[in-house]
Amino acid sequence: MIRTAASRSGRFVLLRELAPADLDQAAEMWGDPDATRYLTAEPMSRQAAEKTLRRAAQAAMSPHRRTYHLGIAQRDDNMLVGAVAVNLEGRSSAYVHSFVLHPRARNLALAGADAAQLTAAFCFQELGLHRFWCMCREDNIRAKRLYIALGMQQQGLFREVDFKEGRWHNHLIFDWLAPQWEDRRKPPPQRRASVEAAAHGAVHL
Repeated sequence: MIRTAASRSGRFVLLRELAPADLDQAAEMWGDPDATRYLTAEPMSRQAAEKTLRRAAQAAMSPHRRTYHLGIAQRDDNMLVGAVAVNLEGRSSAYVHSFVLHPRARNLALAGADAAQLTAAFCFQELGLHRFWCMCREDNIRAKRLYIALGMQQQGLFREVDFKEGRWHNHLIFDWLAPQWEDRRKPPPQRRASVEAAAHGAVHL
Protein backbone atom coordinates (compact mmCIF):
# COMPACT_ATOMS: atom_id res chain seq x y z
CA MET A 1 0.00 0.00 0.00
CA ILE A 2 1.30 3.45 -0.90
CA ARG A 3 1.45 5.72 2.11
CA THR A 4 1.34 9.44 1.48
CA ALA A 5 1.35 12.28 3.96
CA ALA A 6 -1.73 14.43 3.72
CA SER A 7 -1.20 18.10 4.41
CA ARG A 8 -2.02 18.92 8.02
CA SER A 9 -2.82 22.46 9.06
CA GLY A 10 -2.17 24.04 12.45
CA ARG A 11 -2.68 27.54 13.80
CA PHE A 12 0.59 28.88 12.42
CA VAL A 13 2.14 26.30 10.10
CA LEU A 14 1.40 23.46 7.70
CA LEU A 15 2.99 20.01 7.72
CA ARG A 16 3.32 18.83 4.11
CA GLU A 17 5.46 16.93 1.65
CA LEU A 18 8.68 18.59 0.56
CA ALA A 19 8.76 19.67 -3.07
CA PRO A 20 11.45 20.60 -5.64
CA ALA A 21 10.11 24.16 -5.54
CA ASP A 22 11.29 24.37 -1.90
CA LEU A 23 14.96 24.30 -2.93
CA ASP A 24 15.79 27.97 -2.31
CA GLN A 25 14.23 28.00 1.16
CA ALA A 26 15.54 24.51 2.00
CA ALA A 27 19.10 25.38 1.00
CA GLU A 28 18.99 28.57 3.07
CA MET A 29 17.51 26.76 6.09
CA TRP A 30 19.73 23.65 6.07
CA GLY A 31 22.76 25.78 5.29
CA ASP A 32 22.20 28.15 8.21
CA PRO A 33 24.51 27.38 11.19
CA ASP A 34 21.98 28.84 13.64
CA ALA A 35 19.09 26.78 12.26
CA THR A 36 21.12 23.55 12.32
CA ARG A 37 23.06 24.21 15.51
CA TYR A 38 21.42 21.42 17.51
CA LEU A 39 21.31 18.85 14.71
CA THR A 40 23.91 16.10 14.60
CA ALA A 41 24.60 16.99 10.95
CA GLU A 42 26.64 19.93 9.74
CA PRO A 43 25.08 22.74 7.64
CA MET A 44 24.30 21.59 4.08
CA SER A 45 25.46 22.96 0.78
CA ARG A 46 22.84 23.82 -1.85
CA GLN A 47 23.80 20.67 -3.74
CA ALA A 48 23.26 18.54 -0.62
CA ALA A 49 19.88 20.21 -0.02
CA GLU A 50 18.87 19.39 -3.59
CA LYS A 51 19.84 15.74 -3.06
CA THR A 52 17.84 15.64 0.18
CA LEU A 53 14.74 16.95 -1.61
CA ARG A 54 15.25 14.36 -4.33
CA ARG A 55 15.49 11.54 -1.77
CA ALA A 56 12.36 12.83 -0.03
CA ALA A 57 10.46 12.72 -3.34
CA GLN A 58 11.69 9.19 -4.03
CA ALA A 59 10.64 8.03 -0.56
CA ALA A 60 7.19 9.55 -1.07
CA MET A 61 6.71 7.42 -4.19
CA SER A 62 7.75 4.14 -2.57
CA PRO A 63 4.96 1.51 -2.34
CA HIS A 64 6.44 0.44 1.01
CA ARG A 65 7.21 3.82 2.42
CA ARG A 66 9.19 3.86 5.65
CA THR A 67 10.56 7.41 5.66
CA TYR A 68 8.65 10.69 5.69
CA HIS A 69 10.84 13.77 5.27
CA LEU A 70 8.26 16.50 5.62
CA GLY A 71 8.27 20.25 5.24
CA ILE A 72 7.00 22.81 7.72
CA ALA A 73 5.50 25.79 5.89
CA GLN A 74 3.93 29.07 6.91
CA ARG A 75 0.19 28.71 6.80
CA ASP A 76 -0.59 31.93 4.95
CA ASP A 77 1.84 31.66 2.02
CA ASN A 78 3.03 28.00 2.10
CA MET A 79 6.67 29.13 2.31
CA LEU A 80 9.00 26.49 3.72
CA VAL A 81 10.40 27.45 7.14
CA GLY A 82 11.27 24.06 8.60
CA ALA A 83 11.46 20.30 8.19
CA VAL A 84 11.15 17.08 10.16
CA ALA A 85 11.82 13.42 9.38
CA VAL A 86 9.82 10.39 10.54
CA ASN A 87 11.41 6.94 10.17
CA LEU A 88 9.11 3.99 10.82
CA GLU A 89 10.41 1.24 13.09
CA GLY A 90 8.46 -2.01 12.93
CA ARG A 91 4.68 -1.68 12.81
CA SER A 92 3.94 0.58 15.73
CA SER A 93 6.85 2.92 16.38
CA ALA A 94 8.83 5.69 14.71
CA TYR A 95 11.96 7.74 15.24
CA VAL A 96 11.31 11.45 14.70
CA HIS A 97 14.46 13.42 13.93
CA SER A 98 16.11 16.26 12.01
CA PHE A 99 13.56 18.77 13.31
CA VAL A 100 14.70 22.18 12.14
CA LEU A 101 13.01 25.57 12.04
CA HIS A 102 14.49 28.62 10.38
CA PRO A 103 15.30 31.34 12.95
CA ARG A 104 13.50 33.88 10.76
CA ALA A 105 10.21 31.96 10.77
CA ARG A 106 7.34 34.15 11.95
CA ASN A 107 6.16 33.50 15.53
CA LEU A 108 9.12 31.16 15.95
CA ALA A 109 8.27 29.66 19.35
CA LEU A 110 4.59 29.21 18.53
CA ALA A 111 5.43 27.80 15.11
CA GLY A 112 7.75 25.25 16.74
CA ALA A 113 5.08 24.07 19.18
CA ASP A 114 2.52 23.96 16.36
CA ALA A 115 4.86 21.90 14.16
CA ALA A 116 5.55 19.45 17.00
CA GLN A 117 1.82 18.97 17.58
CA LEU A 118 1.21 18.40 13.87
CA THR A 119 4.01 15.84 13.75
CA ALA A 120 2.49 13.98 16.70
CA ALA A 121 -0.95 14.03 15.06
CA PHE A 122 0.58 12.72 11.85
CA CYS A 123 2.30 9.85 13.69
CA PHE A 124 -0.70 8.82 15.77
CA GLN A 125 -3.64 9.59 13.48
CA GLU A 126 -2.29 9.31 9.95
CA LEU A 127 0.16 6.45 10.50
CA GLY A 128 -1.70 4.80 13.39
CA LEU A 129 1.43 4.40 15.50
CA HIS A 130 1.48 3.52 19.20
CA ARG A 131 4.62 5.52 20.01
CA PHE A 132 7.37 7.67 18.64
CA TRP A 133 10.62 8.82 20.11
CA CYS A 134 13.09 11.60 19.46
CA MET A 135 16.27 13.13 20.82
CA CYS A 136 17.39 16.63 21.65
CA ARG A 137 20.82 17.85 22.58
CA GLU A 138 21.25 18.18 26.32
CA ASP A 139 21.94 21.91 26.10
CA ASN A 140 18.92 22.59 23.86
CA ILE A 141 16.84 24.02 26.70
CA ARG A 142 14.00 25.28 24.51
CA ALA A 143 13.43 21.89 22.89
CA LYS A 144 13.52 20.13 26.25
CA ARG A 145 10.97 22.54 27.73
CA LEU A 146 8.73 22.17 24.68
CA TYR A 147 8.74 18.37 24.76
CA ILE A 148 7.94 18.28 28.47
CA ALA A 149 5.20 20.91 28.09
CA LEU A 150 3.60 18.88 25.31
CA GLY A 151 3.48 15.81 27.54
CA MET A 152 6.42 13.79 26.27
CA GLN A 153 8.41 11.68 28.73
CA GLN A 154 12.18 11.80 29.13
CA GLN A 155 13.42 8.22 28.96
CA GLY A 156 17.18 8.41 29.03
CA LEU A 157 20.37 9.83 27.63
CA PHE A 158 22.75 8.95 24.80
CA ARG A 159 26.27 9.98 25.74
CA GLU A 160 28.54 11.95 23.40
CA VAL A 161 26.45 11.47 20.26
CA ASP A 162 28.03 14.17 18.12
CA PHE A 163 31.08 16.40 18.06
CA LYS A 164 30.28 20.03 17.27
CA GLU A 165 31.53 23.42 18.42
CA GLY A 166 34.74 21.82 19.65
CA ARG A 167 33.23 19.30 22.06
CA TRP A 168 31.09 16.18 22.40
CA HIS A 169 27.39 16.53 23.17
CA ASN A 170 24.97 14.25 25.00
CA HIS A 171 21.43 13.82 23.70
CA LEU A 172 18.29 13.33 25.79
CA ILE A 173 15.74 10.71 24.73
CA PHE A 174 12.02 11.52 24.79
CA ASP A 175 9.03 9.47 23.76
CA TRP A 176 5.26 9.84 23.45
CA LEU A 177 2.61 7.13 23.57
CA ALA A 178 -0.69 7.40 21.71
CA PRO A 179 -2.85 7.08 24.88
CA GLN A 180 -0.88 9.87 26.57
CA TRP A 181 -1.22 12.06 23.50
CA GLU A 182 -4.97 11.41 23.33
CA ASP A 183 -5.32 12.29 27.00
CA ARG A 184 -3.49 15.58 26.47
CA ARG A 185 -5.97 16.50 23.72
CA LYS A 186 -8.96 16.30 26.07
CA PRO A 187 -10.39 19.46 27.64
CA PRO A 188 -8.91 20.02 31.12
CA PRO A 189 -11.93 18.65 33.10
CA GLN A 190 -11.91 15.44 31.06
CA ARG A 191 -8.15 15.18 31.44
CA ARG A 192 -8.42 15.54 35.22
CA ALA A 193 -11.14 12.88 35.32
CA SER A 194 -8.94 10.53 33.32
CA VAL A 195 -5.99 11.10 35.65
CA GLU A 196 -8.20 10.58 38.72
CA ALA A 197 -9.58 7.37 37.23
CA ALA A 198 -6.07 6.10 36.56
CA ALA A 199 -5.00 6.96 40.11
CA HIS A 200 -8.10 5.24 41.55
CA GLY A 201 -7.36 2.13 39.52
CA ALA A 202 -3.75 2.09 40.68
CA VAL A 203 -4.87 2.02 44.33
CA HIS A 204 -6.75 -1.21 43.71
CA LEU A 205 -4.05 -3.07 41.77
